[in-house]
Amino acid sequence: MIPARCVRRAIGSLALGLAGVLSLACIGVAGRWLVLAPQGAAELLARRSLPSQPVHGIPFADEINRAAQRHGLDPTLVAAVVAAESDFQPTAVSAKGARGLMQLVPVAWRETAPADCRSQACAFDPEANLEAGSRYLRRMLDRFGGDVRLALAAYNAGPETVAAYGGLPPYRETQGYVLRVGIAWWELRRTGTLRALPRTLLRSLDSLPAAVAASTVLACTVAAVVVWRAARRP
Repeated sequence: MIPARCVRRAIGSLALGLAGVLSLACIGVAGRWLVLAPQGAAELLARRSLPSQPVHGIPFADEINRAAQRHGLDPTLVAAVVAAESDFQPTAVSAKGARGLMQLVPVAWRETAPADCRSQACAFDPEANLEAGSRYLRRMLDRFGGDVRLALAAYNAGPETVAAYGGLPPYRETQGYVLRVGIAWWELRRTGTLRALPRTLLRSLDSLPAAVAASTVLACTVAAVVVWRAARRP
């Protein structure tokens, strides 16, 4: 019969190993998004022209492709805005009253809503919201000379704010928003879709540095314990 002490030691070693593997996986996946994704996003946001690329495997992919095509937009950019704004939730409502997939505030909705669906309730209709949001995004791109970074900032903070600052406003929310859209765009340009893990990481983007730091501490602790236990063995 195996002594209980040996069983406990084996279980402890297994738990340490599992904790170490999970910590390293977190560091690898989240760390990649903290390094590669922002770099890729910055390169994309600096581009003025890219070939159109359809999306697939995400909610409302067909509607996004059609709306983007009607307004001369890259579908992956429209999908990135949807991901950052509502995470593809058509009934989303923000604290400021922005509604639907592309989170249009009432004023923007009145300016861009489809002629056959102009009521505020229509903002929750996916196709109508994508049509209005794509039209508004097209206007921001045209106003700021095709500069995607400034167009996204205007989509978030308003065009007059961007014009007043003559560039990206010094607002943490707006700067974070532009980065979030850029990272989603980078992933969509790479794969044509947003799978479950990238969507989860996108939602948790603000907490990723803390998660990587905690995982690093845990991995180092596990390594120290393993070394200590090995040193104690006769």
